[in-house]
Amino acid sequence: MEQLNESQSTKSAPSVPAIPSVERRMFMRQLGLLSASTAALLASCTREMPDMVVGPKSGRSRMGATILPDGTIDLGSGDIGISNLAYTLDQLEVAFYATALEKGYGLNQQDRKIVAELHDHEIVHREFFKAFLGSNAIPMLEFDFSGVAFADRNSVFDAAQQFENVGVAAFNGTGPLIEDLEVLKIAGKMVSIEARHATLARYMLQPKSYFSLSHELIDPQGRDWALTPEEVVMKAQKFIKQKISVANLPKY
Repeated sequence: MEQLNESQSTKSAPSVPAIPSVERRMFMRQLGLLSASTAALLASCTREMPDMVVGPKSGRSRMGATILPDGTIDLGSGDIGISNLAYTLDQLEVAFYATALEKGYGLNQQDRKIVAELHDHEIVHREFFKAFLGSNAIPMLEFDFSGVAFADRNSVFDAAQQFENVGVAAFNGTGPLIEDLEVLKIAGKMVSIEARHATLARYMLQPKSYFSLSHELIDPQGRDWALTPEEVVMKAQKFIKQKISVANLPKY
C-alpha cells in the first residue's frame, strides 16, 4: 500500500481510552441538526440540478453524478461534484472499518473499540452526504481491500491513517473550489474530524508520535498538505472497483 506517512511496528497496543458512547451519540445528534439546518440549501440545489444530467457539455453550470456508458462514475460538477468526492471517501472509510472489524483477527479488545468508534463516525459522515446530495449522489460503491493485511493490527491502523490523511488533504484541496458558503462550513466541520481520526490512528501505531510534525503531514508553510481531486482519486481508486471520474469538477 502506498505510504502517505511512515509507521513503525509496535509490539503491543498503546493504552488510550476510546471515545465514550455518550460522546458518539452527541456527535451523531449534532450532525443530525446540521443536516436539518441545510434542508433549504438542499432544496435549492436539487431544483437547479436535474437527476443524472448526462455529459459535460449540457450547458449547465452544475451537474449531478453520471454513470457513463463504460460504467465509469462521473462525480458531477460544482459543489455537488466536490460533495460526491467526499461521499466517495466516506463510503470507502466505512467499508474499510467494517472489514477491519470483521477480519481484524490481530486486533485486541481496545483496538476493536477504537476501530468501532471510527466506523461509527464515518457512518454519520456517509449518511450525511447521502442525504445532502439526494438524487445527485453517486451510487453505493464496491471496494477491494485485499492489499491490507487485516490480521496485523499495525497494517490496519497504518491503512486507517492513510485513508484519513487522504480525507484531510482532499478537504484542504477542494475547499478553495467550493462556491456555496454553507457547503464550505460543512467541509470545515468534517475536515477537523478527519484530522482527529488520522491523529488517533497514528497514535495507535506510534504513541506520542503526533508531537513530531513530519514534513509528510505539514508543508513548508506550516499548513496541512492539500490534494487536488485528481490526486485524491489516484490514491483511492485502487481500492474502488468502479472507475471514478473527476473530469467535471472545478479546476484551480
